[in-house]
This record gives sequence, structure tokens and C-alpha cells, in this order.
Amino acid sequence: MKSRFRPCFATVALLLSLSACSRPPVGLYETASFEAVEYVRRSGKPLEMDIFVPLDGRQSRPAVVLWHGGGWGYGDRSLERDLARFLASMGYVTATASYRLWTDGATYPAAVQDALASVKFLRSKCREYGIDPDRIAAGGESAGGHLALMVGLARDHAVFKDDSYPGVRSDIQAVIDIYGPTDLVSVCEGGGPVVHYLCEGFMGCKAPESPESWREASPISHVRPDAPPVLILHGDRDSVVVYAQAVALAEALEKAGTKSRLVKVTGGKHAWGLHFNSVENQRTLPVIVDFLARTFCRDMPTSDSSQPSKVMAQQPQRRAPAD
Repeated sequence: MKSRFRPCFATVALLLSLSACSRPPVGLYETASFEAVEYVRRSGKPLEMDIFVPLDGRQSRPAVVLWHGGGWGYGDRSLERDLARFLASMGYVTATASYRLWTDGATYPAAVQDALASVKFLRSKCREYGIDPDRIAAGGESAGGHLALMVGLARDHAVFKDDSYPGVRSDIQAVIDIYGPTDLVSVCEGGGPVVHYLCEGFMGCKAPESPESWREASPISHVRPDAPPVLILHGDRDSVVVYAQAVALAEALEKAGTKSRLVKVTGGKHAWGLHFNSVENQRTLPVIVDFLARTFCRDMPTSDSSQPSKVMAQQPQRRAPAD
């Protein structure tokens, strides 16, 4: 099943400026989609992903796997389909994967286990989908950003006890965190009743009842010097996962010597990714493409990594309805 997708002109211009880089492929491509691909089975029930492949004639390309937000208890993989299509049109095999939700009884670490399984599935199917197994990135929004950070930063994936695909690696080479929580204790303590409900639902307990598991489930606890490059996109008006969460992670990554970049989206609130044509999305898509291109070209820029970049993305007075 083939589909066409037209990215914003700003990103096209950015890609042309990076055309001297031979890896990853840069340009605009038609895409083929593979819907509802089962990647693992849990308690007899399948978990699925949608995979979008660029029709660029190449045999091996970088890949990106995305996880949706929704407080680890709501939403589904369809929320990331527009971003997945977009990245596929840029030359990346891109998947958006479902994971078990705590509202269905699957508390921590179930979602992390499923995130690891989706990475291992793509690596095990690298020939079928034309994936370079050594160039896989992970990303997501809110709860999905948290999962991407957990997969990217945690050194020992064995602690999460995922038993899928024995012998297949679950490491990734880049992380895209879009307003994800980084310290579950502080985000819960500083949040309102809804944030408490979501965090405690995900963990299956209150923080004082199991402080070690809450620490283990916080990406900031896993920061290490040899972690893959991390891109953090976060709005400074986010009242759900406050901007301070992003700053704390960026500072910890800098202290550890990990390559990273924090982009402050001025005026950005939470969950802008739910609307692909939002001002915040159109402002940050070129940043994501630039990050992936530079990372997979082995040329991660570090000149401004110690200071947050700023992306002006205030809401206009009026906006045309999404297509």
C-alpha cells in the first residue's frame, strides 16, 4: 500500500542544505506502509506496529521507532502515524508501535518491556524492511518520550526482564524526547491530581511505597557518558510535564558528557504533537530531521549543546483548520 506525504517547505530547505551528507538518504520519497504488523505476543494477545518504508531504492536505511503519549494508560499507535509518515518521506524506515497500558492492568515495567521488544523486532527484520541494524533511533511524545529515554539511557536492559527475541540487541543509537517526564517522583509531586493518577497508575503504587522502583523508572537515573545522543523538545508553558523536567535531564546529560541538545519551544504547551499541523510541530520538525541527519552522519553538533536552543512557536490568533 503506497502513500504520498508532503512535508513542510522549511524542512525541504533544511534537507537540501544537508544534501552533501550521504547517510542517511535525504530528500523526498513516496512511502509504502505495512499495517498492523505483530511484533510480540503478551499473554496470548498480539501487540502491533505500523511500519512506513521510503521507496528510495536503497537496501539499508536508518530506522526510527515511535511510541505514543497518553500517560502510559491511554491512546494508541495511530497518534504517531503522521510523524511516522513524515520521517519515512525523509528516508527513514519508521514504525509506530503499540504497547501495553496500565489501564488494562499492565503496570511498570510492562510498557518498557514492549518498547524493548519493538526495537528488537525491527532489528530482527532488518532485511525485510531495509533497516541498518546499527542505526536505529527511538522517539515519542510525553509517555512515549519517557519510553524512548528509558530504552536509550538504561545501560542494563536485563533489569526490565523482557524475554522477547533472545540474542537480539535492544540498544538504540539516538533518542528523540518530546516533552517526556524524566523524573517520575518530582513530576508526580509537582503535578496535579491527573498527573498523580497517571504516574501512580503506571507504577502500580505510590512513590513512598516503592522508592527504588520509581527511581529505576525515571530516565534521569540512567544518565551515562556513553549513552546515545539525545534531542529534547519541550515547551516552556507545559503545565503537565513542566519544562524543568527537560532542563534537569539536559543538565545531567551535560554533566555526564553525553551528546545532547535541549530545544525550548517558546510558548509551547503539552501535547502539541496531537495536531501535526500545529505551529509547534512545524517549527520543530526541521530540528528533528537535522538531529537525525547529523547523528547518523556521525557528525553530531555540540557547539550549542550546553545551552538550550529556542524555537519560537507562540500560537497565532487564528489558525486554519487541519487538513
